[in-house]
Amino acid sequence: MKFSVKTSVKSAPRLGKLYCSNDSPSSFRFQTPMVLLYTRGGSLPHITHEVFKMISKNQEIIQIPLTSTYSFHQAMSQFEGNIASFVGMKDCLSYMTVQDPGELTQSGHHVKDNIPIWTRGGKVMINADKYMDLIENYKPDMYCMLTDSDTNVASLNKRIIKSVDNTIKFYNKCMERHTKSEILKDTFVIASVTGGYSIRERKRCLDAVTSNENVGGYVIDGLHNNGPEVEFIPFDEVKPVVKYVTENLPVDKVRIVQGCWNPLMVLHLVGCGIDIFDTSYCYIVTERSAALTFSLGTDDKLQKFEINLRESQYADDFKPILPNCTCLACTKHTRGYIHHLLAVQELLGPILLTIHNVHHYLRFFEKIRECIKENTLPEYQTKIAKEFREFEKKISSRTSSDTSVIAAES
Repeated sequence: MKFSVKTSVKSAPRLGKLYCSNDSPSSFRFQTPMVLLYTRGGSLPHITHEVFKMISKNQEIIQIPLTSTYSFHQAMSQFEGNIASFVGMKDCLSYMTVQDPGELTQSGHHVKDNIPIWTRGGKVMINADKYMDLIENYKPDMYCMLTDSDTNVASLNKRIIKSVDNTIKFYNKCMERHTKSEILKDTFVIASVTGGYSIRERKRCLDAVTSNENVGGYVIDGLHNNGPEVEFIPFDEVKPVVKYVTENLPVDKVRIVQGCWNPLMVLHLVGCGIDIFDTSYCYIVTERSAALTFSLGTDDKLQKFEINLRESQYADDFKPILPNCTCLACTKHTRGYIHHLLAVQELLGPILLTIHNVHHYLRFFEKIRECIKENTLPEYQTKIAKEFREFEKKISSRTSSDTSVIAAES
C-alpha cells in the first residue's frame, strides 16, 4: 500500500489517498481523512457484514484488535487466507492493532520485554517475536507494531520513560522481522509514537522510529487507556503533544489516532494533520442507547448533538431518528419503535442504532473532506462546537441531578 498527500504543511488539515500499489486488489483506494471500521472479534458490534453492506457500498478498512481475536491464532495457522477472509469480510482491507480502542485497557501488569493483552480467556503476555508470529499468521493488509502505550495524562515520569524504552525495543525487533518476512513484504506497517504527555520523551521516541523508509505511517499512542473515558478528554490537554508530534513526523506518512474521540475532538485533530480515526465512538454511543444527530451541514440551524432513545419522551415519537437521513434505520423505523425495542431489551434495538450511528459517522468524514476542499472547515467546526457544548451542559445537569437525588436518599 502507498499513501500520498496533497499538502506539504506538517500540522494542518490535509487531504490524502491511501491505495494499493500492487495488482491485487488494485481497486482499493481511500480518501483521507477517513475512519476505520471498529470490530470486535472481526465483526462490527451488533451487526453482520451483510447488514453493514446496507450501510455502505464503499470500500472500507476494518480495524481488528488483537485482544478480541487472539483466540483465532490456532485456526489461523491452518487457514490459507488472511484475517479479513477468515472473519467473512474479504472485500475489506484489514488493519491489526494491539489494544481495543472501545474497551478500557487495564493498566499495569508489566513484565520485561512483554506487553499484557486482556482477552476473553484472561491475560496473555506478548513479546515482539510472538506478536510478529501472530501477524504472519493473520496476514493483515496493515498492522501496528507492538507498542507499550500504557500511559495517560496522570502517568508518572518513570512509567512514561519505560513505555518509550519498550516501544523502541519492540520497534527494532518488529522492523527486523518485517524486513526479513516474505509473507509481509506487501504489508503496510505502522510504527507507534509513545511518550505520554512528555515532549522530551515524545522526541526520544520520534528520533528512534522515524528513520526507516519502510514504515508507512505512525499512530500517536499513549494519550489514554482507551474506552469511553476518551470521549470527554479536552483538546487543550492533548494539543501540545499532538501538535509537536505531527510537526516532527514525515509529511508523506499517514498519521493515525485511535480511540473514542467525540466529533469535535476529531475536527481539532484533523486540524492538526491527523489522517485516520476509527468508529469505536459509534460503539460507545450505541451502548448508551443513543443516536448521533449532530449537523452534517454548515447552515445556521443547530441540531441536537445526540438523542437517547431510551428516554420516555421518545415513546410516542413517530419521526425517524434523524429527518432526511437515508440509512436503513431512519427510512424504515421510528424513534418510538426503537424506544420500545430498547425498553424490552430486544436485540434489534442496538442493531438499528449501530446502523444509523455508523452511517452518520461515515457521512461526517465525507463532510470533513468536503470542508477541507472548500476551505470551510473552521465554520463547520464552530457549528459542531456549539452543538457539543449544549450536549455537555445536558450531561452535566443530569449528573448534578442524579447526585442530588443520591444525597437526599442517604
